[in-house]
Amino acid sequence: MSNRWCAVVRCFVVGPIGNKFAPLGDPGRQSYEDSLQVFEEVIQAACQQVGIDPVRADQIAVAGEITEQVFRHLFEDDVVIADVSGGNPNVMYELGLRHATGKLTIQIGEFGQLPFDVNTVRTIQFSRSPRGLIDARNQLERALQAGLLDGQDVLTATRIFQESGEGKAEIDLPLPEPSIEVDGSDDEPGFLDNMIEIENQLALMTDNADGVASSIEVIGAVTESVGAELERAAQSGASNSARLALISKYASEISEPVEMLEKSSADFASNMTSINDGVLSVLGVIQNGDPSELPEGWDGFLDQLIGMAESSREGMEGLNTFGTAAEGLGSLSRQLRGPGRKINNSVGNMRKAIAKIDAWERAARSIKHKAANNPVG
Repeated sequence: MSNRWCAVVRCFVVGPIGNKFAPLGDPGRQSYEDSLQVFEEVIQAACQQVGIDPVRADQIAVAGEITEQVFRHLFEDDVVIADVSGGNPNVMYELGLRHATGKLTIQIGEFGQLPFDVNTVRTIQFSRSPRGLIDARNQLERALQAGLLDGQDVLTATRIFQESGEGKAEIDLPLPEPSIEVDGSDDEPGFLDNMIEIENQLALMTDNADGVASSIEVIGAVTESVGAELERAAQSGASNSARLALISKYASEISEPVEMLEKSSADFASNMTSINDGVLSVLGVIQNGDPSELPEGWDGFLDQLIGMAESSREGMEGLNTFGTAAEGLGSLSRQLRGPGRKINNSVGNMRKAIAKIDAWERAARSIKHKAANNPVG
Protein backbone atom coordinates (compact mmCIF):
# COMPACT_ATOMS: atom_id res chain seq x y z
CA MET A 1 0.00 0.00 0.00
CA SER A 2 1.35 3.38 -0.96
CA ASN A 3 2.01 5.81 1.86
CA ARG A 4 0.23 8.59 -0.03
CA TRP A 5 -1.28 10.09 3.10
CA CYS A 6 1.96 10.07 5.12
CA ALA A 7 2.77 13.40 6.90
CA VAL A 8 -0.54 14.82 5.60
CA VAL A 9 -3.28 13.13 7.60
CA ARG A 10 -3.29 13.67 11.34
CA CYS A 11 -4.84 10.81 13.31
CA PHE A 12 -5.70 10.86 17.00
CA VAL A 13 -6.64 7.76 18.99
CA VAL A 14 -8.92 7.83 22.01
CA GLY A 15 -9.38 4.82 24.24
CA PRO A 16 -8.91 3.54 27.77
CA ILE A 17 -5.43 4.51 28.99
CA GLY A 18 -5.27 2.70 32.32
CA ASN A 19 -2.21 2.92 34.53
CA LYS A 20 1.03 1.40 33.28
CA PHE A 21 2.70 1.97 36.66
CA ALA A 22 0.13 -0.03 38.61
CA PRO A 23 1.24 -3.46 39.91
CA LEU A 24 0.54 -6.56 37.89
CA GLY A 25 -2.99 -7.81 38.45
CA ASP A 26 -4.32 -4.33 39.23
CA PRO A 27 -7.37 -3.39 37.08
CA GLY A 28 -5.64 -0.18 35.99
CA ARG A 29 -2.60 -2.10 34.79
CA GLN A 30 -4.79 -4.63 32.96
CA SER A 31 -6.68 -1.81 31.25
CA TYR A 32 -3.39 -0.31 30.12
CA GLU A 33 -2.13 -3.62 28.75
CA ASP A 34 -5.42 -4.35 26.94
CA SER A 35 -5.66 -0.90 25.34
CA LEU A 36 -2.00 -0.94 24.32
CA GLN A 37 -2.48 -4.31 22.64
CA VAL A 38 -5.39 -2.95 20.59
CA PHE A 39 -3.43 0.16 19.72
CA GLU A 40 -0.30 -1.69 18.58
CA GLU A 41 -1.83 -4.76 16.93
CA VAL A 42 -4.93 -3.22 15.39
CA ILE A 43 -4.89 0.57 15.17
CA GLN A 44 -1.21 1.33 14.61
CA ALA A 45 -0.79 -1.65 12.29
CA ALA A 46 -3.76 -0.63 10.13
CA CYS A 47 -2.72 3.02 10.03
CA GLN A 48 0.80 2.17 8.95
CA GLN A 49 -0.60 0.28 5.96
CA VAL A 50 -2.06 3.54 4.64
CA GLY A 51 0.88 5.71 5.69
CA ILE A 52 -0.67 7.34 8.77
CA ASP A 53 1.08 7.80 12.11
CA PRO A 54 -1.58 7.58 14.87
CA VAL A 55 -1.05 9.32 18.21
CA ARG A 56 -2.53 8.51 21.63
CA ALA A 57 -2.92 11.13 24.35
CA ASP A 58 -0.06 9.59 26.34
CA GLN A 59 2.23 9.87 23.29
CA ILE A 60 1.90 13.62 22.61
CA ALA A 61 5.48 14.88 22.36
CA VAL A 62 4.90 18.59 22.90
CA ALA A 63 4.83 19.85 26.48
CA GLY A 64 1.63 21.51 27.63
CA GLU A 65 -1.74 20.99 29.28
CA ILE A 66 -2.94 17.48 28.45
CA THR A 67 -6.65 18.36 28.44
CA GLU A 68 -6.20 21.23 25.99
CA GLN A 69 -3.98 19.13 23.72
CA VAL A 70 -6.59 16.36 23.62
CA PHE A 71 -9.35 18.85 22.75
CA ARG A 72 -7.20 20.33 19.98
CA HIS A 73 -6.63 16.90 18.47
CA LEU A 74 -10.33 16.09 18.69
CA PHE A 75 -11.25 19.35 16.97
CA GLU A 76 -8.48 19.61 14.38
CA ASP A 77 -7.23 16.14 13.39
CA ASP A 78 -8.39 14.61 10.11
CA VAL A 79 -9.16 11.22 11.64
CA VAL A 80 -10.07 10.04 15.11
CA ILE A 81 -10.15 6.33 15.96
CA ALA A 82 -12.03 5.53 19.15
CA ASP A 83 -11.69 2.28 21.10
CA VAL A 84 -15.05 2.19 22.88
CA SER A 85 -14.47 -1.14 24.64
CA GLY A 86 -16.10 -1.05 28.06
CA GLY A 87 -17.65 2.39 27.59
CA ASN A 88 -14.88 4.29 29.40
CA PRO A 89 -16.44 7.65 30.50
CA ASN A 90 -13.55 9.75 29.19
CA VAL A 91 -13.65 7.97 25.85
CA MET A 92 -17.41 8.49 25.50
CA TYR A 93 -17.08 12.18 26.37
CA GLU A 94 -14.27 12.70 23.87
CA LEU A 95 -16.17 10.73 21.22
CA GLY A 96 -19.21 12.95 21.72
CA LEU A 97 -17.09 16.07 21.24
CA ARG A 98 -15.61 14.60 18.08
CA HIS A 99 -19.03 13.71 16.60
CA ALA A 100 -19.97 17.39 16.76
CA THR A 101 -17.20 18.24 14.25
CA GLY A 102 -18.48 15.96 11.49
CA LYS A 103 -14.95 14.82 10.67
CA LEU A 104 -13.96 11.23 9.94
CA THR A 105 -14.37 9.14 13.10
CA ILE A 106 -14.02 5.36 13.25
CA GLN A 107 -15.13 3.27 16.21
CA ILE A 108 -13.75 -0.10 17.24
CA GLY A 109 -14.59 -2.19 20.28
CA GLU A 110 -14.26 -5.62 21.82
CA PHE A 111 -17.26 -7.86 21.20
CA GLY A 112 -19.59 -7.94 24.20
CA GLN A 113 -18.15 -4.73 25.68
CA LEU A 114 -19.88 -2.11 23.51
CA PRO A 115 -21.88 0.52 25.41
CA PHE A 116 -25.48 0.89 24.27
CA ASP A 117 -24.91 4.62 23.63
CA VAL A 118 -23.01 3.92 20.41
CA ASN A 119 -24.64 0.73 19.20
CA THR A 120 -26.41 2.62 16.41
CA VAL A 121 -23.08 3.76 14.93
CA ARG A 122 -21.16 1.31 12.79
CA THR A 123 -18.38 -0.14 14.95
CA ILE A 124 -15.59 -2.58 14.08
CA GLN A 125 -16.00 -5.36 16.61
CA PHE A 126 -13.22 -7.78 17.50
CA SER A 127 -12.47 -10.72 19.72
CA ARG A 128 -9.25 -10.60 21.70
CA SER A 129 -7.55 -13.50 19.93
CA PRO A 130 -4.71 -13.50 17.38
CA ARG A 131 -7.16 -14.14 14.53
CA GLY A 132 -9.70 -11.66 15.90
CA LEU A 133 -7.16 -8.86 16.16
CA ILE A 134 -5.89 -9.52 12.62
CA ASP A 135 -9.44 -9.39 11.26
CA ALA A 136 -10.05 -6.11 13.10
CA ARG A 137 -6.83 -4.66 11.70
CA ASN A 138 -7.89 -5.56 8.15
CA GLN A 139 -11.36 -4.08 8.66
CA LEU A 140 -9.89 -0.88 10.08
CA GLU A 141 -7.47 -0.58 7.16
CA ARG A 142 -10.38 -0.83 4.70
CA ALA A 143 -12.42 1.67 6.74
CA LEU A 144 -9.54 4.15 6.68
CA GLN A 145 -9.07 3.79 2.94
CA ALA A 146 -12.77 4.29 2.27
CA GLY A 147 -13.12 7.16 4.74
CA LEU A 148 -10.14 9.08 3.45
CA LEU A 149 -11.33 8.77 -0.13
CA ASP A 150 -15.10 9.17 0.26
CA GLY A 151 -15.67 10.63 3.72
CA GLN A 152 -18.39 9.28 5.98
CA ASP A 153 -22.15 9.49 6.32
CA VAL A 154 -23.33 12.37 8.48
CA LEU A 155 -24.36 11.19 11.94
CA THR A 156 -27.57 12.44 13.50
CA ALA A 157 -25.69 14.21 16.28
CA THR A 158 -23.43 15.94 13.77
CA ARG A 159 -26.36 17.06 11.62
CA ILE A 160 -28.30 18.50 14.55
CA PHE A 161 -25.33 20.36 15.99
CA GLN A 162 -24.27 21.79 12.65
CA GLU A 163 -27.78 22.76 11.63
CA SER A 164 -28.07 24.76 14.83
CA GLY A 165 -24.63 26.26 14.34
CA GLU A 166 -23.30 24.78 17.56
CA GLY A 167 -21.22 22.18 15.76
CA LYS A 168 -19.05 24.88 14.23
CA ALA A 169 -17.70 26.20 17.46
CA GLU A 170 -14.87 28.66 17.18
CA ILE A 171 -11.72 28.35 19.25
CA ASP A 172 -11.04 31.55 21.15
CA LEU A 173 -7.50 31.85 22.43
CA PRO A 174 -6.27 34.34 25.04
CA LEU A 175 -4.40 36.71 22.72
CA PRO A 176 -3.11 39.98 24.19
CA GLU A 177 -4.98 43.20 23.64
CA PRO A 178 -3.65 45.01 20.57
CA SER A 179 -0.49 46.92 21.47
CA ILE A 180 0.29 47.82 17.85
CA GLU A 181 -1.98 50.43 16.32
CA VAL A 182 -2.60 50.51 12.59
CA ASP A 183 -2.19 54.28 12.72
CA GLY A 184 0.69 54.67 15.19
CA SER A 185 2.90 57.68 15.96
CA ASP A 186 5.76 58.70 13.66
CA ASP A 187 8.33 57.14 15.99
CA GLU A 188 6.64 53.77 16.42
CA PRO A 189 6.56 50.94 13.89
CA GLY A 190 3.18 50.35 12.33
CA PHE A 191 1.33 47.10 12.06
CA LEU A 192 2.75 46.35 8.61
CA ASP A 193 6.29 47.18 9.75
CA ASN A 194 6.01 44.73 12.60
CA MET A 195 4.48 42.05 10.41
CA ILE A 196 7.30 42.36 7.86
CA GLU A 197 9.94 42.18 10.59
CA ILE A 198 8.34 39.04 11.99
CA GLU A 199 8.16 37.52 8.51
CA ASN A 200 11.91 38.13 8.15
CA GLN A 201 12.53 36.39 11.46
CA LEU A 202 10.29 33.51 10.40
CA ALA A 203 12.45 33.14 7.29
CA LEU A 204 15.49 32.73 9.54
CA MET A 205 13.60 30.15 11.56
CA THR A 206 12.81 28.29 8.35
CA ASP A 207 16.55 28.20 7.61
CA ASN A 208 17.16 26.84 11.12
CA ALA A 209 14.47 24.19 10.61
CA ASP A 210 16.09 23.23 7.31
CA GLY A 211 19.38 22.89 9.18
CA VAL A 212 17.74 20.55 11.67
CA ALA A 213 16.23 18.47 8.86
CA SER A 214 19.53 18.34 6.97
CA SER A 215 21.40 17.22 10.08
CA ILE A 216 18.85 14.50 10.76
CA GLU A 217 19.22 13.26 7.19
CA VAL A 218 23.01 13.04 7.47
CA ILE A 219 22.90 11.36 10.89
CA GLY A 220 20.31 8.92 9.58
CA ALA A 221 22.45 7.98 6.58
CA VAL A 222 25.54 7.44 8.75
CA THR A 223 23.51 5.45 11.28
CA GLU A 224 22.15 3.19 8.56
CA SER A 225 25.60 2.61 7.07
CA VAL A 226 27.38 1.88 10.34
CA GLY A 227 24.42 -0.14 11.56
CA ALA A 228 24.80 -2.43 8.56
CA GLU A 229 28.53 -2.82 9.30
CA LEU A 230 27.81 -3.67 12.94
CA GLU A 231 25.26 -6.27 11.88
CA ARG A 232 27.75 -7.88 9.50
CA ALA A 233 30.38 -7.83 12.25
CA ALA A 234 28.01 -9.55 14.65
CA GLN A 235 27.09 -12.21 12.09
CA SER A 236 30.74 -12.91 11.36
CA GLY A 237 31.58 -13.26 15.04
CA ALA A 238 33.84 -10.20 15.13
CA SER A 239 35.51 -9.38 18.41
CA ASN A 240 34.25 -6.69 20.78
CA SER A 241 37.32 -4.64 19.88
CA ALA A 242 36.33 -4.69 16.23
CA ARG A 243 32.79 -3.63 17.07
CA LEU A 244 34.08 -0.88 19.36
CA ALA A 245 36.18 0.40 16.46
CA LEU A 246 33.02 0.68 14.36
CA ILE A 247 31.27 2.56 17.16
CA SER A 248 34.25 4.91 17.37
CA LYS A 249 33.96 5.48 13.64
CA TYR A 250 30.25 6.18 14.05
CA ALA A 251 30.86 8.68 16.85
CA SER A 252 33.41 10.49 14.70
CA GLU A 253 31.21 10.63 11.60
CA ILE A 254 28.13 11.96 13.40
CA SER A 255 30.09 14.49 15.45
CA GLU A 256 29.80 17.34 12.94
CA PRO A 257 26.13 16.86 11.96
CA VAL A 258 25.19 16.49 15.64
CA GLU A 259 26.93 19.81 16.37
CA MET A 260 24.97 21.37 13.51
CA LEU A 261 21.75 19.82 14.79
CA GLU A 262 22.24 21.25 18.27
CA LYS A 263 23.13 24.72 16.94
CA SER A 264 20.25 24.84 14.46
CA SER A 265 17.73 23.72 17.07
CA ALA A 266 19.07 26.24 19.62
CA ASP A 267 18.91 29.06 17.05
CA PHE A 268 15.38 28.00 16.08
CA ALA A 269 14.23 28.12 19.72
CA SER A 270 16.03 31.42 20.35
CA ASN A 271 14.50 33.14 17.32
CA MET A 272 11.09 31.83 18.28
CA THR A 273 11.42 33.21 21.81
CA SER A 274 12.56 36.63 20.56
CA ILE A 275 9.51 37.14 18.34
CA ASN A 276 6.87 35.32 20.37
CA ASP A 277 5.46 38.47 21.99
CA GLY A 278 5.46 40.28 18.65
CA VAL A 279 3.64 37.45 16.90
CA LEU A 280 0.97 37.26 19.60
CA SER A 281 0.58 41.05 19.46
CA VAL A 282 0.14 41.05 15.68
CA LEU A 283 -2.34 38.19 15.99
CA GLY A 284 -4.21 40.25 18.57
CA VAL A 285 -4.47 43.17 16.14
CA ILE A 286 -5.76 40.90 13.37
CA GLN A 287 -8.22 39.17 15.68
CA ASN A 288 -9.68 42.41 17.03
CA GLY A 289 -9.52 44.43 13.83
CA ASP A 290 -11.84 44.79 10.86
CA PRO A 291 -10.37 42.69 8.01
CA SER A 292 -11.34 45.37 5.50
CA GLU A 293 -9.19 47.91 7.37
CA LEU A 294 -6.11 45.74 7.85
CA PRO A 295 -3.14 46.12 5.47
CA GLU A 296 -2.97 43.68 2.59
CA GLY A 297 -1.13 40.48 3.40
CA TRP A 298 -2.53 39.76 6.86
CA ASP A 299 -4.14 36.53 5.69
CA GLY A 300 -0.87 35.41 4.07
CA PHE A 301 0.83 36.01 7.41
CA LEU A 302 -1.63 33.61 9.05
CA ASP A 303 -0.95 31.02 6.36
CA GLN A 304 2.78 31.40 6.98
CA LEU A 305 2.33 30.65 10.69
CA ILE A 306 0.18 27.60 9.93
CA GLY A 307 2.67 26.32 7.37
CA MET A 308 5.58 26.71 9.79
CA ALA A 309 3.70 24.80 12.50
CA GLU A 310 2.90 21.94 10.14
CA SER A 311 6.46 21.64 8.81
CA SER A 312 7.88 21.90 12.34
CA ARG A 313 5.74 19.00 13.51
CA GLU A 314 6.89 16.88 10.59
CA GLY A 315 10.52 17.63 11.46
CA MET A 316 9.82 16.87 15.11
CA GLU A 317 8.66 13.37 14.21
CA GLY A 318 12.09 12.53 12.80
CA LEU A 319 13.87 14.21 15.69
CA ASN A 320 11.81 12.28 18.23
CA THR A 321 13.04 9.06 16.64
CA PHE A 322 16.64 10.14 17.14
CA GLY A 323 15.86 11.32 20.65
CA THR A 324 14.55 7.90 21.61
CA ALA A 325 17.59 6.20 20.07
CA ALA A 326 19.97 8.68 21.71
CA GLU A 327 18.84 7.60 25.17
CA GLY A 328 20.64 4.30 24.69
CA LEU A 329 23.78 5.56 22.95
CA GLY A 330 25.77 6.15 26.12
CA SER A 331 25.30 2.56 27.24
CA LEU A 332 27.13 1.33 24.14
CA SER A 333 30.26 3.41 24.58
CA ARG A 334 31.37 6.54 26.37
CA GLN A 335 32.32 7.95 22.97
CA LEU A 336 28.62 8.23 22.17
CA ARG A 337 27.57 9.97 25.39
CA GLY A 338 28.46 13.42 24.07
CA PRO A 339 26.52 13.02 20.79
CA GLY A 340 23.62 11.42 22.64
CA ARG A 341 23.45 14.33 25.09
CA LYS A 342 23.50 16.88 22.24
CA ILE A 343 20.73 15.08 20.38
CA ASN A 344 18.63 15.13 23.55
CA ASN A 345 19.35 18.84 23.95
CA SER A 346 18.15 19.37 20.39
CA VAL A 347 14.95 17.47 21.06
CA GLY A 348 14.33 19.65 24.12
CA ASN A 349 14.99 22.86 22.18
CA MET A 350 12.55 21.93 19.44
CA ARG A 351 9.83 20.71 21.79
CA LYS A 352 9.81 24.00 23.68
CA ALA A 353 9.74 25.98 20.46
CA ILE A 354 7.02 23.93 18.80
CA ALA A 355 4.78 24.29 21.87
CA LYS A 356 4.70 28.06 21.22
CA ILE A 357 4.42 27.65 17.46
CA ASP A 358 1.41 25.41 17.99
CA ALA A 359 -0.18 28.26 19.95
CA TRP A 360 0.44 30.59 16.98
CA GLU A 361 -1.16 28.07 14.67
CA ARG A 362 -4.24 27.65 16.84
CA ALA A 363 -4.74 31.41 16.97
CA ALA A 364 -4.21 31.75 13.21
CA ARG A 365 -6.69 28.97 12.45
CA SER A 366 -9.21 30.48 14.84
CA ILE A 367 -8.94 33.88 13.12
CA LYS A 368 -9.25 32.32 9.65
CA HIS A 369 -12.28 30.33 10.85
CA LYS A 370 -13.99 33.48 12.08
CA ALA A 371 -13.16 35.35 8.86
CA ALA A 372 -14.58 32.52 6.76
CA ASN A 373 -17.82 32.45 8.73
CA ASN A 374 -18.15 36.24 8.92
CA PRO A 375 -17.12 37.46 5.44
CA VAL A 376 -16.82 41.21 4.91
CA GLY A 377 -19.65 42.61 2.85
